[in-house]
Amino acid sequence: MSNSVRERFIERIASLKKVERVPGLSSVYTTFNEVWLYVRYAGLNKLGRYWLDVDTYKIREWQGKRRFIVCFVCGDENTVVFLPDDRLLEWYEGVEPNRKGHWMVNIFPREDRLVLKISADRPEYDLAEYLNRYDFISRSIPESLIRQMRAPVAPSQPLEQVKDQIMAHPELQGSSLHDRVCDMLAQIGRWMGYRAERGYKVAPDSPYQLDAVWLRNDLLEMAAEVQIGGSEAEAKDRLIQARRFGARKLVVVSGPESVARLKSICRHEPELKNWLQIWGVPKVYQMYLSGREFFELFRPFERQHWAEEITEVM
Repeated sequence: MSNSVRERFIERIASLKKVERVPGLSSVYTTFNEVWLYVRYAGLNKLGRYWLDVDTYKIREWQGKRRFIVCFVCGDENTVVFLPDDRLLEWYEGVEPNRKGHWMVNIFPREDRLVLKISADRPEYDLAEYLNRYDFISRSIPESLIRQMRAPVAPSQPLEQVKDQIMAHPELQGSSLHDRVCDMLAQIGRWMGYRAERGYKVAPDSPYQLDAVWLRNDLLEMAAEVQIGGSEAEAKDRLIQARRFGARKLVVVSGPESVARLKSICRHEPELKNWLQIWGVPKVYQMYLSGREFFELFRPFERQHWAEEITEVM
């Protein structure tokens, strides 16, 4: 699981209820004498689904001895399916685990809802009543807080779907997906008041150019590499140099095929591992579209001007 997603999910629970990791058990947390939480995570893959697994060795060991909930984190901490133990065991009754002892879980976005599919000969289960159900964790959690967390965030689209939209967008510059993602990053930086540049060198004699940077008062605030094809190792080296020249935030915007390799080569780099974030192209495009819509309204709102008559914006 992405550590940052897991940490944010657990932090959200901790704001409602005391929670700690269960010693010796990976991805398992306790809320102290109430329930154990078995946390599983997946991003949206190229097939447009969240593909997760459940370790049946753990499930069978707990069955009948303690209450547990499997938490399927779909994309990020804003979209979590809380599946109680009895419902999981009911749905998977008679299903043989794979050679690793795992039940496989496929969760599909369906417009404004999620559904779980086990196999072709099994029914499809609507997950609406289990989505973001933090109240399953503890009855002591105030209902007002639960309502605030129930609204799900729409999942990101698969890259192949978003790619065509990006390439067709009339306001983005560039002949390749790489260049248009760089253009989005630069535009977002400008909206936020930074001086945004592309092809930036941290020093005149540097062998590297960074894909996109945000600067404030000539200080390097954010350095981004767009990893769509090309060498993950070179992206790593560019960001290490950016960090050495003071970059406060380091980002790789990547397709799903590069994430595992990027994490593998960056997690042991002390100058990167605590500062680096990997963003998917669909998330950046979603941020660009949201920012474009917001700032089109916000700029006239913040602008001070004198007018003969009272101005209406309806």
